[in-house]
Amino acid sequence: MKRNFIIAVSALLVLASSCQKTAVNNIKGNGYLSFSEFSLGLDEEVITKAEEADGSAYVFIYDQDENEVLRRSYSEIKSGNKISLPAGNYRLVARTTEAEVPTAAFKKPVYGVTHDFQIAAGLETKIGELTCTLLQCEVTISYSDEFLAAVTGAGATYVEVTQGQGLEYKLNADKTYDQSSGYFAVNGNTMTVRFKGSIDGKTATMPAKTFTGVAPRQKYQIKFVTKTIVQGNVIFDIEIENLISDATLNEGLTAEEVILGPDPNAPKDDGGIRFLLADDCDATITADETDIVLDADGKQINSKGLITIPLSSELDYTDPKNPQPTMAIKFNAEIPKGLAELNVTIESDNNTFLASVGEATNGTMAIDLVNPTCSEIIFNVVPFPHGADQIYGKNSIAFDLSRAQYAIVSGGFKGTHLFTMTVVDLDGKEKVYEITMILE
Repeated sequence: MKRNFIIAVSALLVLASSCQKTAVNNIKGNGYLSFSEFSLGLDEEVITKAEEADGSAYVFIYDQDENEVLRRSYSEIKSGNKISLPAGNYRLVARTTEAEVPTAAFKKPVYGVTHDFQIAAGLETKIGELTCTLLQCEVTISYSDEFLAAVTGAGATYVEVTQGQGLEYKLNADKTYDQSSGYFAVNGNTMTVRFKGSIDGKTATMPAKTFTGVAPRQKYQIKFVTKTIVQGNVIFDIEIENLISDATLNEGLTAEEVILGPDPNAPKDDGGIRFLLADDCDATITADETDIVLDADGKQINSKGLITIPLSSELDYTDPKNPQPTMAIKFNAEIPKGLAELNVTIESDNNTFLASVGEATNGTMAIDLVNPTCSEIIFNVVPFPHGADQIYGKNSIAFDLSRAQYAIVSGGFKGTHLFTMTVVDLDGKEKVYEITMILE
């Protein structure tokens, strides 16, 4: 179903400033684009309930080399009915903002349409009615009553579709929360959801979850629900109901459920995940696989790996302007089933080091290496491999942290620095490694 959100336009641009009229077939190599029958409609299936387009729109025309040959608002184009263009292929873009579609914004839906057409010399091309649809995906957040009952302080859900540019939906200590519609430009096909807040008096950080199949014109209603309580710990799920505007895609849709936090039914072994010291790793670095991790019932979950790195305080000053590390801190992560998640938490007995890390991680002291949201500065200190395109799904990942020696030594960060790395494979199996760097 459609409705017109702008009156049909009988003209787009005054053809020329001269009053002299020239026959179409006398303009060599040019043709006309007529807007006498042109109108824009808005697909009601994609109009959001919270807000609608404000009634304004802009039209852009690009030639086959992507050069912009026309840009006009409707208020500017009511006095003409056709324009002259050289023969060739063109693309018309209409949208409800003159600016580009925002990467992520609350309450800013953008509707638009793209239409390809040709101009032939001496002929007139007409464009009729075009229907605009939502150019973004829409995301809202909600929480079940059971979930809210467990909330004991402020928190937030963070959603991003374009890496590093997302929206924060606040959850207040009084259990009210942001119910605004967030609109996201869709440049890929994934969406990442994170949560951090106070649950049952404890700070809870739920692992980031990535969803695929994200597309424009689609509405995601993300709801946090209580799944179960296992040994006093609340386990949460996300339920996502996808409401797709295209009627042909809207049949038989069901809510998608993804587990947040530990799953009591998850496999207990570590999936063969291992961190192996590289052949050229410094000889003073040691690795130990004997530390056993037990669950609340005393049953073995997995073996925790311990890597200890006594940092040398010596640097290579061959080039005084560019000192180099003297240690090779290298190891390889082997994940037989492929990497799904790799998260790092950082602790230290050096307050200056902690303050630097806190600033780079927005106070979380944690890094999601698959979908990092922290400052890139942190990777100048500890150059972990990062980014979904670099490590997600990989079976082998090389770590070269040699530069960390230079950063820690030159920064004067004496003390013990603990990096706890949690590795999860695509089957949900988990391995924890504790990497300790010590500068005396």
